[in-house]
Amino acid sequence: MPALSDRQVLSELDDRMRLFIRRQAVMFVATGEPDDGHDCTFVTGGTGFVRVLDVNRLAWPEFDDVSLSDAIADITLDPRISLLFVDFARGAVGLHVNGRAKVVDDDAMRRAYRSVRLDPSLALVADRRPSRWITVYVEEAYLSAAGELL
Repeated sequence: MPALSDRQVLSELDDRMRLFIRRQAVMFVATGEPDDGHDCTFVTGGTGFVRVLDVNRLAWPEFDDVSLSDAIADITLDPRISLLFVDFARGAVGLHVNGRAKVVDDDAMRRAYRSVRLDPSLALVADRRPSRWITVYVEEAYLSAAGELL
């Protein structure tokens, strides 16, 4: 396994990256809007709230009561997005993901991805169901760390 310091930039998520994402409960989301600058937002959910749909596709649910409204507005104007996952418990391991984002309503997402449709953590609980999803097509991904990944 190559050392993380080798910083290999990939065009898709390898096995280590996918496992890393599944363990995370937080991430930073950076978006930009041509006339208004850039935004960086801290996003949290339960462990594994970001779904790995494929080697080049990620998604996470958005709820009406906790929204990335600025980021969603930015995505509609400019789909470029950067995600940073940091695992401070394992020595500040970071996974950087750059790509293109799209906002998809919950019904369309459930039709398109069986794994989302059957996910028990997304069952309707107390009238709380995602209103939309942010999907990201991965263009670049790389790990950087001061500590160990696994």
